[in-house]
Amino acid sequence: MSTSDAASRLPRLAYVYHPLSFAPLSIRDAAAGVCELVWVIDMSDPDAAVFRRLLQKSGPVIDAAGRSVDDVASELHELGVDGVVSLHDADLVWTAQLAQALGLPFHSVETAVKLTDKYAQRSALAAAGLAVPQFRVIPTEAGPDEVTSIGTGFAYPAVLKPREGQSSRDTLPIASLAELESTVAELRARPTGAEEFILEQFVPDPSTPLGGEGFAPFVSVESVVEHGGIAHAGISSRTPFRWPFRETGYCTPTAIEPDLQEEILRVAGEAAAALGITTGCLHTEIKLTDDGPVVIEVNGRPGGGMSEMLERASGGFSILRTALRLAVGDPVGLRDTVPTDRIGYLLYVFPTTDLEWIDTVDGLSDLAAVDGVDEIVLVRGPGQRIDWREGSEAHVFHLTGTVRDFEELHALIGLTTTLVQIGGHDGDEPFRALPDPKGREDVHDAHD
Repeated sequence: MSTSDAASRLPRLAYVYHPLSFAPLSIRDAAAGVCELVWVIDMSDPDAAVFRRLLQKSGPVIDAAGRSVDDVASELHELGVDGVVSLHDADLVWTAQLAQALGLPFHSVETAVKLTDKYAQRSALAAAGLAVPQFRVIPTEAGPDEVTSIGTGFAYPAVLKPREGQSSRDTLPIASLAELESTVAELRARPTGAEEFILEQFVPDPSTPLGGEGFAPFVSVESVVEHGGIAHAGISSRTPFRWPFRETGYCTPTAIEPDLQEEILRVAGEAAAALGITTGCLHTEIKLTDDGPVVIEVNGRPGGGMSEMLERASGGFSILRTALRLAVGDPVGLRDTVPTDRIGYLLYVFPTTDLEWIDTVDGLSDLAAVDGVDEIVLVRGPGQRIDWREGSEAHVFHLTGTVRDFEELHALIGLTTTLVQIGGHDGDEPFRALPDPKGREDVHDAHD
């Protein structure tokens, strides 16, 4: 490549892609005018491999399956990449190693470990003086006697969760030592195999509705870290959780009082500093208590759905686009929270009672016609299995859009159950219904 060609082209970004990250077309659109994409993908993962042809339409695809970090780095070096990024938790450590091999900015390997290992993160936050609940690790190989020893003397109630995981998967309430013993035994008996868990003291709810009327005492902060300096794009409120700890929705801007917002942003900034984060976009989850905000988790990437939600509310600011700009060294210069003129939302809708199989989903077209609803995505339709242990991902459909105020948002939340009826059953087999001669409702299906 000539010097003039190099000067005229956009920076080239190696995007370590995973299907549980952002959608390929969303990444392509966010990259427009920012960078050229080079996709790095593990083709041994069948869920990822199906996207190869789609990814190739917007840039070269590098297969990382079975290859060393140095080998992949060498190929990317030949392509002249100017940045590296991953926005998927499980790939952060590998991507940090790749960035290190290429000499490009990203989370350090040490920081990436803290962002994906709940025990390492809790330890770092505690060492920095942040409020942290009591926590202990239950190793993969821990037998019944060791589990009893670990749980003895712990301050219950508690929460048991995978040491590495997301979307509230297998996040369970633990009321006593006896419940810990039986729950771990049940989890160990599953065919999916054993994994490490972390036992955390339950952070108590506040005595007043600090999250705002009709909202959970739980928020998330979207932050931008550039050259070590942190700025916060916004705070998102949470709708009330579904048992045990499943998130049912978010909205931004928040319903929280301004003084408490300042305290939340301060704590989020301290958490980022404690983990040694120098670049990238963060999603920090914080619980509100009578004693002040408590960091539950810092994620080294934008929150799921947050970029689209903030973009709708602000009329254009994209966290995803910002993450790509940071990765290629394009100055962002964010100084304050992003102004909004509407409330953006993302709502997850579950069956009224937990079921094993979905039989019917009626009324989505009626809901789609409501003012303020931009999109409905059917995630689990008739004949599909649903398992509450998968956490927030185990919802039937979700919807996104904007509303004028919180009163309108609460009314819309009510319509998700009055206009839409979800039928299902428990058992080993899906319901076999006769074909509907009128056909299914015309809604967007997440599996299309």
